Amino acid sequence: MTRRELIALVLAAPASLAAAPGGVRRILRLGTGRVERVPLEDYVAAVLPAEIGRAPAAALQAQAVAARSFALAKEDRHRDQGADLCDGTHCQVFRGLGRVPAGAREAGDATRGLVLVQREKVIAAPFHAVCGGRTARPADVWDDEETPDLVPVEDDACRDAPGAAWMFEMPRSTVPALASALGFPEGRFFEVFGHDAGGRVSMVRFVAPGGRSLVVRGFEFRRSASDLWGWSSVRSTAFEVEETRGFYRLTGRGTGHGAGLCQAGAIARARRGESRDGILATYYRGAAGAPVTFRSVA
Repeated sequence: MTRRELIALVLAAPASLAAAPGGVRRILRLGTGRVERVPLEDYVAAVLPAEIGRAPAAALQAQAVAARSFALAKEDRHRDQGADLCDGTHCQVFRGLGRVPAGAREAGDATRGLVLVQREKVIAAPFHAVCGGRTARPADVWDDEETPDLVPVEDDACRDAPGAAWMFEMPRSTVPALASALGFPEGRFFEVFGHDAGGRVSMVRFVAPGGRSLVVRGFEFRRSASDLWGWSSVRSTAFEVEETRGFYRLTGRGTGHGAGLCQAGAIARARRGESRDGILATYYRGAAGAPVTFRSVA
């Protein structure tokens, strides 16, 4: 896929987007259960400070395109609650319209209506904090037929970022709590049981005295560990395990699921002069026969 293919603009909006009256997103506020109606472009600007923080213009604009794409592709995540999206990390973090920095509004305006499209559908463009040198294939992270078909890419831009390398020591005495959170309270030991094509942990096996065992997905292991000990414990599924007498030492790279746009990498690329389009071309590289392109829905 060439960069020219990526930045081609197609002015006709997909028919599926007609279901978004007035470009409004219905946001479920998790703290109160209230549903707030927010104009799409205001919503996009408002999620930037929470999701990527202060960043150069090119990185903010790349994040804006990803956030808008996700907001339109995942419009039914909270249909049962009468909403399109929630305001938490399950969707995109939205803290309201009260304090949106000027840079975030400018990034939203500069990309107004632009989304990422694959196979004539707006993609739920994934993004994460730090890939640690290589992004992940979305299909290796989620069991979701709507996941975009992206290839992993080598990324030299984020290797020195905070969170690019990490270590977490898990006392052996805490393994039963983690195993219990995963539905296997008798588990006392664990081991890496499989890797995906990119080298990330795809399966973890818990073992109980007597030999019974439970195999879980790598992302389930990470999610449960984060619930118990915080997001800075098992930062990603790109890790190795060393077992000692008193604890398990996990040594890893990257922070987050690793698929799509690497925010630390996007910031570093923008600082060294890469454009919004160049950043998006790097991280949203479609598989052969399934390029990712821009489309305007404005």
